[in-house]
Amino acid sequence: MLKKIIVLILLIFAFKSCTKDDICPDGTATTSNLVIQFNDIINPLNSKNVEVLTVLTDNIDSVEVVTRLSTNSITIPLNTNADTTKYMFIRSIISTTDTIVNIDKVSFIYQRSDGYVNRACGFKMEFDNLSSNLENEGTENWIQQVSVIRDTVNDENSPHITMLH
Repeated sequence: MLKKIIVLILLIFAFKSCTKDDICPDGTATTSNLVIQFNDIINPLNSKNVEVLTVLTDNIDSVEVVTRLSTNSITIPLNTNADTTKYMFIRSIISTTDTIVNIDKVSFIYQRSDGYVNRACGFKMEFDNLSSNLENEGTENWIQQVSVIRDTVNDENSPHITMLH
C-alpha cells in the first residue's frame, strides 16, 4: 500500500512540474521571412506577376528558394548568421521557339537582433535597418527598381520590399 501511495505522489509531482508554458505552440511567431511584392514599373501601385520566377542564394553552395513560380509576391529567408543576404532572381521567358533567361542579383543588408518570444519558444531573429542593392547591368536588368517599404523584418503581415519590373 505504501508503494502505491509513493508512486501516486511521484506521478502527481511529475505532471505538476510540466506547465503549459514549457511547450511552444504551433503558430507562434518565429524568425520572419522577407516579403517581396512585385509591381508594374509603368504603374508602381499595381501588382504585376513575374512569369516563371526562380530565386537562388548567391553563394558558393547555391540553394534554390523559389522554383519556377508565376507570382506577384514571395517570401524568402534572410541569413541569420550574417548581416547580408545575396539572391539571384531569375526570370525565364518561354516561347515556342526559345527560352530567354535573365538573372538579376540583389543584396539585402540589415542589422540582426534577438527578439524574445516567451520562455517555451525562446528567441527569434529580427532584422533592422533593411536596405537593398540591385546589381546594375544597364539595360539587361529585368528588375528596374527595388524599394524598401518597411525596414524592420519582424513579421510577414505585409511586404517589406517592392520590386518594380
